[in-house]
Amino acid sequence: MIGVPEPGPFVPDPFQLTALELIIDYDVLVSAPTGSGKTWIATQTIHSYLAKGQRVWYASPLKALSNSIYNQFCHEFGPNVCGILTGDRKENPDAPIIVGTTEILRNQLYDAMHHAVSIRTDLVILDEAHYLSDPERGVVWEEVLIYLPSRVRLLLLSATITNADEVCEWLMTIRRALNRVVLAEGRPVPLEMLFFFPDGLIAPLGGKRGLSSKVKKFLSAGEGKKFGRPEKIDFGEIIKCLRKFNLLPAIFFLKSRADCDRALKTCNSVHGPNDLLAEDLKTFVKDYPHLVGHRQIRPLVESRVASHHGGQLPYWKVLVEKTMNRGYLDAIFSTSTVAAGVNFPARTVVLVQSDRFNGREFANLTATELHQMIGRAGRRGKDYIGFALVVPGSYQDPGLIYELKDSPPEPILSQIHINFSMTLNLLLSHTPVEVKGLVERSFASFQKKESEILYRRRYARMLKDLKKALPRAKCDILDPYEVLENIEKLSELRKKTVQYENVFNDAPCQACGHLNTCQGKARKSLRKQLREICSMSDQMTGTDGGLWLSFKRHLRFLKETGFVDDLDRLTSDGFWASKLRVDQPLLIAEAIRKGAFDHVLPEEMAGGLAPFVWDRTQDVDLRSRGGLDMTELENVFDRVNDQIKGIRKLKKRRGFSSPLILFWPAAALFMWAKGVSWEQILDAISVDEGDLASLVLRTADHLRQVVNLKETHPRLAAVAEEAIQLILREPVYLE
Repeated sequence: MIGVPEPGPFVPDPFQLTALELIIDYDVLVSAPTGSGKTWIATQTIHSYLAKGQRVWYASPLKALSNSIYNQFCHEFGPNVCGILTGDRKENPDAPIIVGTTEILRNQLYDAMHHAVSIRTDLVILDEAHYLSDPERGVVWEEVLIYLPSRVRLLLLSATITNADEVCEWLMTIRRALNRVVLAEGRPVPLEMLFFFPDGLIAPLGGKRGLSSKVKKFLSAGEGKKFGRPEKIDFGEIIKCLRKFNLLPAIFFLKSRADCDRALKTCNSVHGPNDLLAEDLKTFVKDYPHLVGHRQIRPLVESRVASHHGGQLPYWKVLVEKTMNRGYLDAIFSTSTVAAGVNFPARTVVLVQSDRFNGREFANLTATELHQMIGRAGRRGKDYIGFALVVPGSYQDPGLIYELKDSPPEPILSQIHINFSMTLNLLLSHTPVEVKGLVERSFASFQKKESEILYRRRYARMLKDLKKALPRAKCDILDPYEVLENIEKLSELRKKTVQYENVFNDAPCQACGHLNTCQGKARKSLRKQLREICSMSDQMTGTDGGLWLSFKRHLRFLKETGFVDDLDRLTSDGFWASKLRVDQPLLIAEAIRKGAFDHVLPEEMAGGLAPFVWDRTQDVDLRSRGGLDMTELENVFDRVNDQIKGIRKLKKRRGFSSPLILFWPAAALFMWAKGVSWEQILDAISVDEGDLASLVLRTADHLRQVVNLKETHPRLAAVAEEAIQLILREPVYLE
């Protein structure tokens, strides 16, 4: 049945009630489909904790999602008991309910361990807990779970996962706290899969026996490719058909930002004004005047469609989300990333291709990715049934979509890895031996105990062969990275000095009987052998042993560069560098301690940090400089590059990567801090405004880390604080 159900009182589902009963005595992992009501469990649990005078920390993966939850909680519990911590916002930080990003929670755990105190909360709610498997950010989720004291109750809210029991078994081993899994098998709103034929016919995609005969016949005749590339599709015609069958509103998932923006141009005007939309739009634009004249206002008003993706301004996306949630829009065109992080379900989800760009190449959708997208189809209380419409085309495999729709999602896999920020912060409160105990508690170690047996056997054989080659070695044969580093160090030192006996320094090579093996004619084959062992170790980084070797590598580098002393303790430089909780703490710390930022102005400080923020490899054209003299900025940029050149080279020699340091982000932030208009900067630099906004906000995050250095670098911290005030302004940031 298509249509809107009769309004009625909210009736909790059994899984919701079960979760509320269990959270009283257990840690709980709720694994349920998108849109099934997991947030309701959180709000009811928070009510019970507030009634007992206890505190709650609600962590989400995205700033936008944290802002949305915070607004919801302020309405639910009252603004006086709610606070938010996202980096961009710090409001009411002592409130009994704190909403924030998972990174902020992790940082608070670092601080608590450093000061030997317990974090100020009684319950931690980890939203989107399946992010534990995210390649880039999963490490933060895993760190939180490892560091969180067992006295703190834990509620994990996750999309459907297949190995929830395994996750809970791991948590039991590391937390020693009883836990339970709550599974919700069915969707709150049933889903029907449909197929769109070019003549406007919409029919079921398949049945119990597979693809429908009509779809098979259509595909076997080669008709499925007629639509061609997604950017050639007339989306206006598809919307017209969906309107005819009462299947709106719809979310179209497209492959790129450009496709989303182009799709708007194919949509026809809708007859008759929408007074509520017009009134809401007028009010919103009054509050956020930078949206006046936005290039996509016209299709929003006239065609009731919008484009939503990472290339747009934050508050334009907020406007789109509000108008969609209030029922004013017929369709949204979005990239697939919206499926994982923003809550605006629709009656129908439209799929125009069965692959997705994974950051390196286009690959087939996984079951998890498909479920996240089709999970937006069907609104609880607004739809009897949701629909997923498959549109044929050159990059569409309806058979794959049909197969994946009932396939279980991929299991959560650990993504933990060691980085310099983690190493510095763990050394604030732990000895290396204690860190070894921590990495042994990782989910990676737990997961791979069985599967790593073969790896370990082969690795042991390789170490045995190395021991035969170097039976009297002075260095640690069990750590191939150390052996290789000593060989490299000795080789580097020999090039710098004539006196052979003076080149040993920190390397334990003096009086070693294998000097000729390591430095003579046989060195090439030995280095090859060592690199093969290191490569095998890299494949084992998911185990406690591989993580431990990785930690030791990072520790040795920190010693070599003066951030850690010979007793494995942070030096004074290491102590303040640990406060730089960013992706490239060592490069920024090196620039600071070498004086690259001494005596800079706030706008130059913003420009000098911006290149460390941009983590993509492509360069961008700088078409103009906004009428500004950038001589001093260029001097700062060159000075920073000169001062970090040595540590960058050393990182490369020791096998660590470093980002490209590009000038255009420095120019963009310098212009913005100097008051150049947003439009002028977009004309000067060929980037999407959403990317530019992200660059500004992330630079502000980096500047906040420098502000944390008030005790050791008071002038620099003051300049960074002033720079933040200059760059956090409309349209990027609004109070």
